[in-house]
Amino acid sequence: MGEESPFFISVILVNYNGAALLASCLTALTAQTYAPFEIVLVDNASTDGSRAYVAENFPQVKLICSATNVGFAAGNNLGLQNARGDLIATLNTDTRVEADYLEKLAAPFADARVGAAAPLILEMAQPDLVDAAGIRVDAFGFAWNVGAGRRAEEFTAAGAAYGACAGAALYRKTMLDEIGFFDDAYFGFYEDADLAWRARRAGWRTQFAPHARVYHQHGASFGKVSPRKTFLLARNRWWTTFKNYPTPQFYFALPLIFLLDAMALAQAARRGHFRPAWQGRVDAWRARKKMWATRQSRM
Repeated sequence: MGEESPFFISVILVNYNGAALLASCLTALTAQTYAPFEIVLVDNASTDGSRAYVAENFPQVKLICSATNVGFAAGNNLGLQNARGDLIATLNTDTRVEADYLEKLAAPFADARVGAAAPLILEMAQPDLVDAAGIRVDAFGFAWNVGAGRRAEEFTAAGAAYGACAGAALYRKTMLDEIGFFDDAYFGFYEDADLAWRARRAGWRTQFAPHARVYHQHGASFGKVSPRKTFLLARNRWWTTFKNYPTPQFYFALPLIFLLDAMALAQAARRGHFRPAWQGRVDAWRARKKMWATRQSRM
């Protein structure tokens, strides 16, 4: 692909006190076989010297400094405002990509119907295990990483995916102009499921690109299980359901959604996270009218 590629890619990274992760992530990115592309790093008011480190060691990176920690969703939106790409890549700072990552991930966009591409995300510590091969949303509004914990050798065939995990994804800018990027209010988690749901409803396709490989240190930002993550997952899952679940199916499915949600709440309680799990649900329902209004404006 190289210089003959018709696309300019903007890679957006959102950083918060991730200085220890930046060397590996940015070194791999700057060694890509693909051209042309740019790296846009949004720093969410880090206090660990991240900004100075990037400015000194990676001067080619476009550094955008936020005055406060606005989170992953709004941070990517801020990056998009400063991006020049025809394709927009999102990438966590706790990742390392292979040299041909962008080249392989951009290939599906030769089909004008493809609005997003999902790479094969592998566990950093156990690279033969899958972290995510795209995402799916089940019939009850729960989002899941496809293939999590399974062997990488099972995921070698390209094909359609429900959506891409925003920790490592590529989006067509024209699609984002049409349907919008991430919802600022989410802060983090489920913003990619919300986007995937909206993209599918608008007729865009997501393609799984198994030969585009990225290694992820899962949980480096929020921890694999933390009270804050529990809160955000609970709130944002309900928000995503309010915004996207089709009617009248929503009303028929609601009793089962409540039942499964109660089971998820009990699981959180067993982990000692009942309070943040409950508060996430309370906050979600308090904002249900606002989320429903957002949904109605698009459907």
